Parts: sequence; structure tokens; C-alpha cells
Amino acid sequence: METTNWKFHFSTLPRWDIRNSIPYVHDAFLEIPQSDMLCCIYSIAEVSTGCYLGSLAILKNKEQPSLFLNIAEEYNFFSGISVNTKGNLLFLYPCIYDKGHVKMPILILDIQKSIFSYFYTGNANPCYTVVEVKENLFKIKADPYQKKQDKKLKALSRKKIRLNRLKWHDLTELPALPDLLNR
Repeated sequence: METTNWKFHFSTLPRWDIRNSIPYVHDAFLEIPQSDMLCCIYSIAEVSTGCYLGSLAILKNKEQPSLFLNIAEEYNFFSGISVNTKGNLLFLYPCIYDKGHVKMPILILDIQKSIFSYFYTGNANPCYTVVEVKENLFKIKADPYQKKQDKKLKALSRKKIRLNRLKWHDLTELPALPDLLNR
């Protein structure tokens, strides 16, 4: 079970208390010192066989932590978190149930500009990370074993994410991400 030394009352977060009724709930923390932020996928629970999802909280200011962003409704997140070298871009892996279908885009948050974008993967296998190639260019690095077994994941691992080609939205529009994916 991961822990953090940020002095924040995590128990105040929505859905934090599921650990009182569901066994083996855990959390994943990634401190981002370049931007003095903490990304937390919390209350991660097994929602189906081998599928672990949780809620998202991003805190700012380690000395006096405050909640920058919290998503505990509408969709959940896999525990993987990727960040660029400057520490201003987060790559998260939400799992969105929409009209009987599961969608798993890569959610890209620019935490300095308070904007977001997404990269539609067309893939249901979360066994990959996003790796910075150079500024504004990223690639998808799939787990080697999974890539051999999954053709869609293999195809996804050949794709590049070019930030300047993405449409960006204000962070206040983030609850509408499922609708944005349908456009």
C-alpha cells in the first residue's frame, strides 16, 4: 500500500470511506516536485476480475495542501500516472462506461494552464505508459508481454501523441469528457 507524507485529510475525499466496507482497497500517489503537486488515484478497488479502478485527486502546495481537482463520479481511473519532465503535464488512464461501451482514452491534464485534452486509444488494455520523446511529442510504451498477446495494444504502441494537434478544453469541462468522446 502506497503512502505519502503530504499533510492532507484524505478521509474528507468522496469515496475514501469505501475502504471500510471493501477489502484490499489501496491508493497510488505520485508527487510532482516541479509543480509542487501530488496526484493521487485513491480508493482503488477490484471492480471486475483483474480490473482495479479508483478516484482521482490532485493536490497543490505541499506546505499547505489544498485540493486542485477531484473526480470521484462519472468515471474512474487505473492507477497508472505518467508525467512529463517539466512536471506540468499529467497523463491519466480513465475508464469510462458510456451507453454500454467501455472507453479508455488517455486523459492529458496541463496542471499549470488548467486545461485538458484527450487521446482516444480504441483500446481496452491499460498495460502501457506515456513516455516523452521531446517537448510536445510523446509515445505510448506498452508492456512487452501484453503487447505480444494483444494486437490492439501492439498497434497503439506505434502511435505518437502530438500535443499541438489536440483540442484543449478548460478544466471546468472535465465532467463532460464522456460526451466529448462521442463527438
